[in-house]
Amino acid sequence: MNLPISKNYSLTVNGEPHEVYHTKVGDFAIACFTGDANFVVTAQNKFDNVVVRPLRSNHNANISGNKISINLSHTDRVSIEPYGLDNPLFIFCSEYIEKPKHATHVFKRGTYTEIDIQELKSDDCVYIEEGAVVVGGFVANKANNIEITGNGVVWGLPMQEKGKKYRTILPIECENVKISGISVIDAPSWNVVPTGCKNVTIYGVNIIGMLISTDGFNVVGCENVTVKHCFAYVNDDCVAIKACHYNGYQGARNVKNVTISDCVFWKQKCGNALEIGYETSAEEICDILFENIDIIHSEYEGWQSGSVFSIHNGDRATVHHITFKDIYIEDAQEKLIDIKILSSKYSSDYHRGHVNNITFDGIYVTGDILPPSIIRGYEPDLYGCEPHIIDNIKVNNLFLNDKKVTGQMNAHAVVELASNVEFC
Repeated sequence: MNLPISKNYSLTVNGEPHEVYHTKVGDFAIACFTGDANFVVTAQNKFDNVVVRPLRSNHNANISGNKISINLSHTDRVSIEPYGLDNPLFIFCSEYIEKPKHATHVFKRGTYTEIDIQELKSDDCVYIEEGAVVVGGFVANKANNIEITGNGVVWGLPMQEKGKKYRTILPIECENVKISGISVIDAPSWNVVPTGCKNVTIYGVNIIGMLISTDGFNVVGCENVTVKHCFAYVNDDCVAIKACHYNGYQGARNVKNVTISDCVFWKQKCGNALEIGYETSAEEICDILFENIDIIHSEYEGWQSGSVFSIHNGDRATVHHITFKDIYIEDAQEKLIDIKILSSKYSSDYHRGHVNNITFDGIYVTGDILPPSIIRGYEPDLYGCEPHIIDNIKVNNLFLNDKKVTGQMNAHAVVELASNVEFC
């Protein structure tokens, strides 16, 4: 068994045939080169139009019959969509990553290796070369200076079929963690989940998930985390900042100093695109920056979530000093902003927390209508709980199709049990 080859698309890169792989939700190709390259995609089924996202990258695709020609650089991660939301083709470009000299676990090109769950120790370095497929996941406990890198694939579908549900990459209480270049495909649960860690760098990682709860990047009880130049197409939260005990008590810790930047995200029907919560079982979650991100789709959910930006404080934490800056939203089908203090099925603390000092600056929405926003604090309950008022929410430079939106009414915002909320 190996990664299935696409029957929907074929591809050449600079005139040379290139492999395209298939998943149940979309197909993908990984291309390693330096500089620019010409890609020619041949679609097996007819199409009337094609959209290449992110739109602001201005990739001008040339269409001839069933062929799509496009020039890309090694920094591009694109979604080619001839059929709307159905059957996209993702092209993940990057420079080739050489094997580090200190690599301790090496998976060579052309190999297919089932590892189940492999535990990493301090100073371990996993190298998955372009063209290598690893089936399973990696876990580390109290390990320092660990690294997972390469241009290869970590594939979870065979493990799904065996009924195994696990976190694909799960460092717990580790320091100095680096994850770069790899693609995680068809995971059975959360994908990349640093838990109770310090000093984590995640760079150039691609994720495709089809199951509910295949969250892309879950930062749980961590400090000093950077997620940069990544891609996620998942059926739940693309990014979730949490404090919870699911993977051990180490995850129920404060979250501080996290930056998510230069990424491309597509949220399928479940969850939220950029989420803090629902699990917030710590004293504080603070100093979080989301910057320069393309939300190419945030699909309709119809339950409690379905938003682009969400803070769901379901436990005791004070969530504060959160910034969303320069976010480009191409397709938001349900809510734009959803900030709540609430009791939910995920809550583990008796007392509710607080939300304050949240800043949005440079939010660019494309569409026929601006999605609604909800900002709501926690009302008193029968057990004598005091109201928890959300305070100091600033939405600056909100645009719909290049037209600035000001004022709560024009922003289609419902605000309750909150103070100092501005759309300006």
